[in-house]
Amino acid sequence: MSQHDLVIDNQAGGPFRADLNNALQAQASNQSGSAEPSPTYPCQFWADIGNGLFKMRNAANTAWIKLGPLGVTNFGLILPGTVLFHAKGTAPPAGCLKANGAAVSRNAYADLFAEIGTAFGAGDGSTTFNLPELRGEFPRGWDDGRGVDAGRVFGSAQAQGERDHYHPISGTRYDLGAGGYGLTIAGSSTGIAALSGTGETRPRNVALLACIKF
Repeated sequence: MSQHDLVIDNQAGGPFRADLNNALQAQASNQSGSAEPSPTYPCQFWADIGNGLFKMRNAANTAWIKLGPLGVTNFGLILPGTVLFHAKGTAPPAGCLKANGAAVSRNAYADLFAEIGTAFGAGDGSTTFNLPELRGEFPRGWDDGRGVDAGRVFGSAQAQGERDHYHPISGTRYDLGAGGYGLTIAGSSTGIAALSGTGETRPRNVALLACIKF
């Protein structure tokens, strides 16, 4: 911890050097200390050790702005493993990778590996691990014991499906074949229409780039 008023007094020799070194050390350590430095300056940084916060003085030099907790990656704002959708295009933003299921280095992306491990694939089993594969997928909140989507393993993929439902049939006459199935319909007013499908069941949506913070 080191703080200094950042004013170098008129002095000679050893005291001048010591004063200058103390000022530089305070700058290098972001004025770290439990009490706020004095005096303060616009846009000055302060590592508030007492409260575990990194702060910056506002431009008017009237108050401290909390930037985030000390000792936490990215000040805890966007943690490694956070999934986000980006509108930039085909390239992920700085600090992110495409969530495309690729195998990436456990060493190069150590913070991300520490967060998600091999939940989405173990890569080669020793030096790599897999990212989530979110291309063309809708993410769904993990059930976590609620029972709405019971039996799901965290990180597992789920095929498309459609809930059981019924379509009422109206018409002049219908008959069931032998055994109770093999439906035969007669009459011109059945209320049945031929549908042309799209190959999948989906809601309206917008295609964005799925990314993961490393």
